[in-house]
Amino acid sequence: MPETIPSYRCDLVMKGGITSGVVYPRAIVALSRKYRFQNIGGTSAGAIAAVMTAAAEYGRASGGFAKVEALPQELSATLLEKFQPSPHLAPLFRLALAAISGRPLALVRALLQGYPFAALGAALPGAAILVLATAPRSSPDWGFVVLGALLALAGILIGPVLAARGQALRDLPGQDYGLCTGLSQPGFTGPALTDWLCATIDGVAGLAPGKGPLTIGQLQAAGINVQTVTTDITSRRPYALPMGNNLHAFCEDEFRKLFPAYVVDHMVGRSNKVSAEWADTKGRLRYFQSRDLPVVVLARMSLSFPGLISAVPLHRIDYTLERLDPPAKTRRCLFSDGGISSNFPVHFFDQFLPQTPTFGIALSAYDIARAKPGAEARRITLPTTPDSGGRLMPTQSFKGLAGFVMAAFDSAKDWQDSLQSVLTGYRERIVTVALKPDEGGLNLEMPATVIDTLTGFGGQAGDAILDAFDLKEHRWRRFLTELPLIEALLIDYARHWDAVEPGPGDLSYPDLVADAANRKAYALKAGTQRKALLRRAERLADLGRELRDDPMPASLTDILPTRRARLGVIANMDDSIAGQAKTP
Repeated sequence: MPETIPSYRCDLVMKGGITSGVVYPRAIVALSRKYRFQNIGGTSAGAIAAVMTAAAEYGRASGGFAKVEALPQELSATLLEKFQPSPHLAPLFRLALAAISGRPLALVRALLQGYPFAALGAALPGAAILVLATAPRSSPDWGFVVLGALLALAGILIGPVLAARGQALRDLPGQDYGLCTGLSQPGFTGPALTDWLCATIDGVAGLAPGKGPLTIGQLQAAGINVQTVTTDITSRRPYALPMGNNLHAFCEDEFRKLFPAYVVDHMVGRSNKVSAEWADTKGRLRYFQSRDLPVVVLARMSLSFPGLISAVPLHRIDYTLERLDPPAKTRRCLFSDGGISSNFPVHFFDQFLPQTPTFGIALSAYDIARAKPGAEARRITLPTTPDSGGRLMPTQSFKGLAGFVMAAFDSAKDWQDSLQSVLTGYRERIVTVALKPDEGGLNLEMPATVIDTLTGFGGQAGDAILDAFDLKEHRWRRFLTELPLIEALLIDYARHWDAVEPGPGDLSYPDLVADAANRKAYALKAGTQRKALLRRAERLADLGRELRDDPMPASLTDILPTRRARLGVIANMDDSIAGQAKTP
């Protein structure tokens, strides 16, 4: 049955969380009944949900959202199978699963089953002592019997541990720090994560077999924009995908180890080989940025969870390496999980004075102490009550050294997203689903009942937005929040524009513009250019002076939202010049 196209539009951003992504399908479907998705973004598992949402919107007429609604049932039976380790790393994978389970016996079993020869070899010295101590004689030497038994037992445990450590140090780097490449492996009956993603995205989009992969260009032609976050470990920075530059290249051979053949064939057929300055003697590098880039690449690059899923390599020239010859300047960059740098990119698609909502679906840890009496089972939070001071961020306890390290890591990567999420004008559009420790995250072996529960929470999250979100109230709060910020920025601009010369030989900003013909960078040689720039700058300064001399009355400022934000120049993740355009 074709699905009705709603008259309302919205944007959507979803948080990362590995298997927690099973929350999203029913939330997406609930929202799709009222809204047409225009800009969709996310990180990690949220990136998968983002490309699925974009595909469903693209294929709305062919039942795209009905297909999304059916995904949780499929995942409840096959979730673990989506994570298929390479055969030589299967022992490490089983060991990781046992460690996540927290069951000591399961951990010992995984060690012995995965590294039996290491256990046997390490136990041999102790076994030899035990045999010699119990050799036929008048009486055993009990001291050596105990020593041999202890050494044999220690060897059985220590041998596999050392073998696993050696394999992790030796083999994981060779597979770009992931146990799973994402492609299907021998011994499994169903598709692995990337193969499943490719087929599902194309199917949800309504593409006939052999007509994929779904691309960014196809989505943009339909008025749909999708963005994900990935982290370039080599450059120590996040990127928004698709990139706004053409600095990177992909290697065909490397991508064939990570993506199905038809996806790589599509990329190779629609991209150019790099220029001579790359010194690519093997001729395998091609420019990465392309309007025809398959959207599955955006999801896969955002979901490269360290240790579990291999990072995605790209290449670029490092022009700062001035002492090196051209071949040595081309560096291999590893792109890992987007959650390392921005796990909830709530800033995506944000604009001053928004006309349409940008909803966010976030994930948090469940704490019964925060549940209202009689509502202990409720996991959904959508703050809609007026709160001029925003909202304090919740405290999160931790225990032990490992807990401290993880808390420090989460603080470093999430603080900006978290602070943005509690601002007035943001918080009332973000619905949060609280998860218990055995739900989502790295719990790859979640039973079907738990998955069904989480997908139900997703449906509740979508319904909460439909029931409680008020666009007029949201726009009103954003207006009240942004007006003082813009005023403060203009007043500050005028103050610095009018500042007296800071020192001998220096120029004020008006004089600096008048003298722009003598600048080394971006010099303005034409007088008409200098006059035009000076005129625009003075208009802004005039407005700032006017606002300074006519301050907002206290009777008004006292009732406006307390400002917890400021305007300033910040770097753009996607390195592009233009922002995301809204379709009319």
